[in-house]
Amino acid sequence: MQPSLDLAVSLVVYRPDQAWLQRTLASLQSALQFAHDQCAFGSARLTLVDNEAVQATSPHAALLVRIFDAADRDWLQADLLAGHGNVGYGAGNNLAIERSPARIHLVINPDVELARESIATGIAHLAKHADCAMVTPVASAPDGSPLYLVKSYPTVLTLLLRGFAPNWLRTCFADRLTRYDRGDLPFDAPLSDARIVSGCFMLVRGEALRDAKGFDPGYFLYFEDFDLSYRISKAAYIARVPQCRIVHGGGGAARKGIAHIGMFARSAWRFFARNGLRII
Repeated sequence: MQPSLDLAVSLVVYRPDQAWLQRTLASLQSALQFAHDQCAFGSARLTLVDNEAVQATSPHAALLVRIFDAADRDWLQADLLAGHGNVGYGAGNNLAIERSPARIHLVINPDVELARESIATGIAHLAKHADCAMVTPVASAPDGSPLYLVKSYPTVLTLLLRGFAPNWLRTCFADRLTRYDRGDLPFDAPLSDARIVSGCFMLVRGEALRDAKGFDPGYFLYFEDFDLSYRISKAAYIARVPQCRIVHGGGGAARKGIAHIGMFARSAWRFFARNGLRII
């Protein structure tokens, strides 16, 4: 992998928490600068996709300009896409993927804070391991507690328990839930056999992403990341790299109201219909 390699970054927003978005963009700028200084890539392009703005403008434009002022960075370009409406998370990322045919693509959520070394170490792993298609990071919650971004193949029972069961019932199925979260290993242990990973941070070879035809736009929200990573993992492995670290502030669908529960259920059904239904 040569220093002239291009990197594309897509970040889809819809009414994001402004404080988190600022943290995401600031840490992304720092991580990109560090990776470029390490000669991990030659040029980078960030596309912020605003799924809310109904015109080709966005209230986030000023923030983007302020953090990504490219006056002394001719290797870095930051663009804004708006006016297309709320097409969904996967389809929004596809808009950026289709316009940036880079060798490596980073998909990131607007509630993620990157460690400075995260992008550089992820790219270094892809450079060293030609059979690796995607890098997923080690993640922590804002309070420092571990997050398990790598998952086992879900079952209907596991999803119901994880998302909606009371604590006493979850305790009864603790072993099952631990296996689903790949909790048999420390959350920061290296993995080279991941099949399903969270989409809050996906560092993917562009070729693998294009071979998979990007995200399935049939998912409006939820499970599009599981579906994409599962399809990509059939051709090449996905690695969890301990030196690639993030803080993720996201929450579960059950805590976001009935509309999100409905979207979660529809997306889960689509995932099982496409990839195979497992009840228990």
